Amino acid sequence: MKISVEVPYGDIDAMGHLNNVVYLRYLEWARQKYWLSMRGSIDFLDIDFIVARCEIDYRSSSYMGDVLEIEIHVSRMGRSSFDFSYRITGADGRLVAEATTTQVCYDWRAKRKAPLSEERRSEIAAFEAGPQ
Repeated sequence: MKISVEVPYGDIDAMGHLNNVVYLRYLEWARQKYWLSMRGSIDFLDIDFIVARCEIDYRSSSYMGDVLEIEIHVSRMGRSSFDFSYRITGADGRLVAEATTTQVCYDWRAKRKAPLSEERRSEIAAFEAGPQ
């Protein structure tokens, strides 16, 4: 899945480029779009995972007005967790950042981690495969 964002003034730091912390917000936005597109639900309680880890490699600077493309896909599925991998590029094709987040499946009622169900695995695999 791919989404676009135009870098607004408020995301720029004192050095004139996109602030490093803002990338976390862009990753969150991509996860939100992915999950809502896959599940077809706007009920945030349907999001049955929490982010446990984030790793970002910054490759080049971005500036106000740049249009960034954020690609997101599930790159790993474990027993109770899965990884999203991200690739952020500028409109000119230049690599801006690469990232990975690890999500742990979570039972909100029991307040503890949960297994990644076969139903969710199948749902992710079908969404990743795209329209048939």
